[in-house]
Amino acid sequence: DKRVKCAVEVLPLPLIKAAGLEIPKDKGQMWAPVMNRANYKVDPGRAVKVNVVLVYHNSLKKSAEAVYGKVRDLVNKFNSSYRFPNSPFALVEAGDVEKHWGAVERHFSQKQPDNVFVLDFAKPPRKQALDPAYSVVKHILTKNGYLSQFINFNTYDHGNPREERKSSTILQGVARQVLSKCGVRVWWVNLPREIPVPTIFVGVDVFHAPRKYSEKEGKRLAKESVAAIIVQVIRSHDEKNNALASVYSETFRRKAGQEMELGGCMKTTVSNAMRIMKVNPVSCVVWRDGVGDAAINQVAQQEIPAVRAALGGPTTVGSTATKIPRQIPLAYIVVQKRIATKFLSLDGKSAMPVGTLVTGLQGTEHGTFYIQGTSPPYSTPKPARFIIAQMDKGFGQRKKVIAELSWALCHDYSNWTGPIKLPSPVQMAHKLAELAGGFTDCGDSIDHTAFAGKIHFL
Repeated sequence: DKRVKCAVEVLPLPLIKAAGLEIPKDKGQMWAPVMNRANYKVDPGRAVKVNVVLVYHNSLKKSAEAVYGKVRDLVNKFNSSYRFPNSPFALVEAGDVEKHWGAVERHFSQKQPDNVFVLDFAKPPRKQALDPAYSVVKHILTKNGYLSQFINFNTYDHGNPREERKSSTILQGVARQVLSKCGVRVWWVNLPREIPVPTIFVGVDVFHAPRKYSEKEGKRLAKESVAAIIVQVIRSHDEKNNALASVYSETFRRKAGQEMELGGCMKTTVSNAMRIMKVNPVSCVVWRDGVGDAAINQVAQQEIPAVRAALGGPTTVGSTATKIPRQIPLAYIVVQKRIATKFLSLDGKSAMPVGTLVTGLQGTEHGTFYIQGTSPPYSTPKPARFIIAQMDKGFGQRKKVIAELSWALCHDYSNWTGPIKLPSPVQMAHKLAELAGGFTDCGDSIDHTAFAGKIHFL
C-alpha cells in the first residue's frame, strides 16, 4: 500500500506494416481503419481457393447466403493468399444445442475436400450471448483439423442490420480473423535488430477451468487443467520473408490446478515445431505465464534445460537432419499480469500512458521490468511484470532489448488491432489453453500437425 517514486520511460510505437502500408503513430492504439485498406496483391492464380462449409441457424435461412456474400467480399478484398469462392461449397442447416452439433457431426461424417473452412452463423437460444453448442462444435472440427469461424447473430443481426456501418465493422474484423486462421500474417511488427534470426518465440500458459457442481458427488468438482505452448517462428527481420504466420501449437492435459512440471511438454513442442516448420533457429525467447514469485527458480530450473535440450537436438532443415553445433542464445521471462502494482502521476490524478516502461523497481534475485500495455481512460490500469530468469549473451549489449521486444510483440496479436497487455506468444497460449479447456477431452484430440502454420484458436 506504500507509494514509491520511480522513473518512467514511454516506449515509442514500433513500426507496424500491413501489406507494406505503414500504421501512422496517431493510430497506434487502434489501427483497424487503416487495416481495411491493406492489399496483399497476391496473384489470384497463386491464391488458395478455400472450400467454405456454411453452417447456419434455421432462423437465418433467408439471410445466410447474403451475409456470406458480405464476408466473402471482405475476405477477398485483401487480395491475400486465401480466397473465398462465390458460393459456399456446402450449406448445413442447424438448430439449437444438440441439433446444432448433430447437424455438424452428420455433415462431417462424409468425405470432405481439402482446404475446408467452416463458417458458422450461430443464434444461441433465448438470446444468450454465448452459444452452449460452441465448445462441442469446435471440438468436432478441431479433432478433424478443420478451421472455423463463428459469427453470433445475437450479438448483432447481420441479416437485418439496424446500422450497416456497425455490421460492416464487425464483419471486417471477422475477415481479418479468417485470414489469420488460414495462416496469413495480417500485419508485421518490426523487432529489435539485436534479436538473432531465424528465431523462435515460445509462449506458455495454463488454463484452470472453474469448478462445476456434480449431482453425483453432491459438491463442486475441479476439472483438469490444460497447458498450451505456442512456438512462433520469425525467419528474418524483413516483413517480405514473414508473409505467413509461422505458428505451431500443442496442448497438454494436467491435473487440476497444476502449473509446474512442463519441461517435458516444452521440449516436445519445441522439437516438433522445429521439425514441422523446418527451421534451424539461432536464438530463442520464452515467455512463461502463471508462475508466482516463490516458484520462479523451481520452474526455471526445470524448463530452461528442457528448452535447451530441444534447441540442441537433431532438427530437419529441408530433407537433411542436422545437429545444431552450439548453444543457442536463450532468454526466459516470467510474465505476471495479476499483480497489485499500479503506476500513477505524482499528483495521483492520472494513469501512465500506453507503453510506459519502468525498470527502477527491481526484484532481489532477477532483473525485472514493467510494461503498461493498455491504458483505458476510465479506470486505473495495471501493468504486466516481466522477470528475466535467464538471458544468455547473444542479444546485443543494450539492457532494454528484451523490454523492447516484449513491447513490440504486444502489438502482434492478430485478434486485436491495438496493443495488448502481454506479448502475442503468451496471449495466444492463453487463448488456446482456454479453448482446449472447454473441450471434454481437454484438447487431447486436437490435430496439432494439421494446424501447423495456422492460428486456428483465435
